[in-house]
Amino acid sequence: MKKQKIKVLSYGIYLLISISLLILLFMMRDQSNWVAGGLRELLTYTLIGLTIIFLLIAIMMFLKYRSKRTLIFGSIGIIPCLVAIPFFEGPVLSKQNSLSKKEEIIELRYIAWACDCANWATEEDLEKYSGNFDDSLAYHSIFIEPANQSLALPDTLNYGNDVIRFTGQFYTKRGFPKGYKSHQDPDKARVFRYDTYEVIESNYRKSIEALREYEQMNK
Repeated sequence: MKKQKIKVLSYGIYLLISISLLILLFMMRDQSNWVAGGLRELLTYTLIGLTIIFLLIAIMMFLKYRSKRTLIFGSIGIIPCLVAIPFFEGPVLSKQNSLSKKEEIIELRYIAWACDCANWATEEDLEKYSGNFDDSLAYHSIFIEPANQSLALPDTLNYGNDVIRFTGQFYTKRGFPKGYKSHQDPDKARVFRYDTYEVIESNYRKSIEALREYEQMNK
């Protein structure tokens, strides 16, 4: 009788932990900052590990007792893990975001958002969504990703209203560029992976001069 109570209590604790992990993964499903991403990954592998251990114990008990009750409770025990699959986070589990087969040449203007958001947009979208009602311009903004590190934009670029012509491909799904990290919780956006770029307009000097003038005025 005592052993039976221990089994029931252990099963209840396992279900409580599994359901709690499922709820946490669900609540954090749309959070994309690096802290949330790391925590989701930890919760993912914790839930998978617990489920594997539970499943092994359930199989051993079924083979020993051949009980339908063991089979039923074992099946119920893996439900939280199955339900949580869409919310899993991890390098092994994440679906790869593939590149479009269509190579494009796009001209983008830099937007100096006050966040770690996608900050490049086409002239067409800048004009069409100039009011940014309901974050419409932010939604249509674009992240850029160099094909290799040698193509990363220098520090003299990425200033307000810089215009660059990129050649490359869009990823098929919204997301973040490789190596992207943020302490904020930005929304996913279109990502353009470029292999060449041409600077059309640079506002580096204007920005530096404006900064110097501002500093002199406030001395």
